[in-house]
Amino acid sequence: MSIPNLSLEGQVAIVTGGGTGIGRSIALEFAKAGADVVVASRRLPVLEEVGREVTVLGKRSLAVQTDISRKTDVDNLVQRVMDKFGVIDI
Repeated sequence: MSIPNLSLEGQVAIVTGGGTGIGRSIALEFAKAGADVVVASRRLPVLEEVGREVTVLGKRSLAVQTDISRKTDVDNLVQRVMDKFGVIDI
């Protein structure tokens, strides 16, 4: 289900838990709305698959293995996003 009239064109969104379930759905909806999407969770293979799906939708993606309960992982996530996109909007 797409959200009518939602435009996130030019924005960068981070979705934690983005590999499966609601997080995956949110990541794909953000991409459909025009956002570049960063997906983060503990399981890299599922993140990479979502990243490929985002790319098929014509948006840039980044998959970062992250345990959000660990500060070092979150710091790494933010640094990788800034290195690739230069901004975090969502």
